[in-house]
Amino acid sequence: MALFNLLKTKDKLTDAPVQSKTERAECDITKTQVMVDLFQIPQEKRDEEWKQAFYDNVPSASYSCGNPQIFTGPDGFPYFALKTPEANQPFESFCIKNMKDDFLLERGYGVTINPKENGVDWVFTYGDIVNLHLNNEFYTKKNSAELENVEIIKAGEKVLLAQPSEKYLPKQTREVLKSFLQHIGITQPKIMMLCRTIQATVIQELAFNIFPEDFPSVEQLNHRLQQISWFLPGHYSIVALEKKSTLINNFMDL
Repeated sequence: MALFNLLKTKDKLTDAPVQSKTERAECDITKTQVMVDLFQIPQEKRDEEWKQAFYDNVPSASYSCGNPQIFTGPDGFPYFALKTPEANQPFESFCIKNMKDDFLLERGYGVTINPKENGVDWVFTYGDIVNLHLNNEFYTKKNSAELENVEIIKAGEKVLLAQPSEKYLPKQTREVLKSFLQHIGITQPKIMMLCRTIQATVIQELAFNIFPEDFPSVEQLNHRLQQISWFLPGHYSIVALEKKSTLINNFMDL
């Protein structure tokens, strides 16, 4: 089932994700217990040491899957549900590092760990999964220059234009983004990358053919850009160009 179909219908997934049978490292059940212990520590006591232990163990920790495997979260996006396996019960083992290549990247899913009615132990967006694929970490430190979602390109400002490479935006992610943008009504999604200097720091920004003039308020535009950000690593920035900008002539098909 395609991402945009899931978002549109909110139906349960009918074709369950398939895990690869190729030779690779197994998921690690010992790390599952480490995760159980970590989640028992109260939020207010989760310091940098806790975070490091979490990030070291969660990619390969062995989990069972929820029922249904895929659900639509409160944010409207699809998530694969991982659950701590029951003691002394057989289960199909899933771990994020294997799921990533098997189906997460291609299908556009985020991941939740132990979702329940009153909350969840952890949530990874699809963009977090992309960052794990590209940088071997879920979260990469943001650039020190601060940006707003809607940026004004100043007259005479030097801007270098390019297309994002496979190492910046994988092919699977481009396809997932294309499906989402078509789902929200952009028939022919387009993209480009802008490189400019802000606060003496070189900033890379992605632009899509989404224009401020098409929204009744800045808040609604920002909401749309935030939705797109769900598909991207957290340190990526998006800029919305005005239709009158000559830069829009450099858009290319996504």
